[in-house]
Amino acid sequence: MQKNDIGKDKYRAMIEALGEGVLLVTRKHRIALSNASAEDLLSWASPLIGKDIEKIFDDRSLSDAIDDVFKEKERRKLKITSYHSYTGDRAILRGKGREKHYKSYITNLDDKYVVMTITDVTRIERLAIVRQDFVSNVSHELKTPLTAISGFAETLLDDSLTREEIKGFARIIQKNSAHMQRIISDLLLLTSLDRSEIAPSMATTTDERILSEVRSYTQYKAETKNVTVEYESTGRDIVCNESLIVQAVINLVVNAISYSHENTKVTVRTRIRGSAMEFIVSDKGSGIAEENISRIFERFYRVDKARSRESGGTGLGLSIVRHIAIIHNGTIKVESKLGEGSVFTLSIPLS
Repeated sequence: MQKNDIGKDKYRAMIEALGEGVLLVTRKHRIALSNASAEDLLSWASPLIGKDIEKIFDDRSLSDAIDDVFKEKERRKLKITSYHSYTGDRAILRGKGREKHYKSYITNLDDKYVVMTITDVTRIERLAIVRQDFVSNVSHELKTPLTAISGFAETLLDDSLTREEIKGFARIIQKNSAHMQRIISDLLLLTSLDRSEIAPSMATTTDERILSEVRSYTQYKAETKNVTVEYESTGRDIVCNESLIVQAVINLVVNAISYSHENTKVTVRTRIRGSAMEFIVSDKGSGIAEENISRIFERFYRVDKARSRESGGTGLGLSIVRHIAIIHNGTIKVESKLGEGSVFTLSIPLS
């Protein structure tokens, strides 16, 4: 096929069909052409054509890169962080985690125009940050009990210790070892839930049976904290992986007990809503600030780090609940007010 066989309309259709954004930019940094993907990616309120590129991205480095491409005729690759019209560090400061990340290539077309392609890599960048945070958090969470174990094990080598001192140090070592085991067990469970190729076996059970299991596992913690836990079930059947749903509800109940004040009540009830069963765990505890709610299902994220570690929490419980909900095609949500308590609702399809 000869080049002349393809008309301008077909070139335009090809550009519009691209998943990445395409901008044609003049020497004066004015946008002469944009495709629909660019409009969607940048979420600009008015058409991009005719806009100065500085109106879209206020970072001078982008304008300088365009000038360099016109001058040197060599393609440039850029990473752009943007939040509305803010770019770079200002976008990060103002976006507070809502900023967008783009990969851009600028290529010389002729003496009048450069072609700028834009690809949204926000999800990739955030996953990279999550991975870095995960490694850092795992190292930190394991380092704390390991330091205690190592320190008190070394102290036990002192021949002058009394029998009571030896028992006290041994108890500390045992406590920190158990905490490490819980972290490793939760990490292994999260890893298995992350592996999408594994489909958990489903069977018919009842919410009454599930809550009975939850009660037996959490009763001691409730009594230790002096918190009353009340259960109310519908007696209805549900098709699910019983052990995973039990684990999810246990995590919610333990979380509620941990953040409740003494002599208060936690309620655990189920109800049918549409074609789903809801497991609702309510407490009158310390509650969660609005700015923390969007992050509480992240791995190792703690609203109150000191209290969570004091209660023996691993920082993985709510993340496990979220994963269990996902593999059941369900949802987990929370409503909370600081100082008034929280309500967690785990919704699972009945079949």
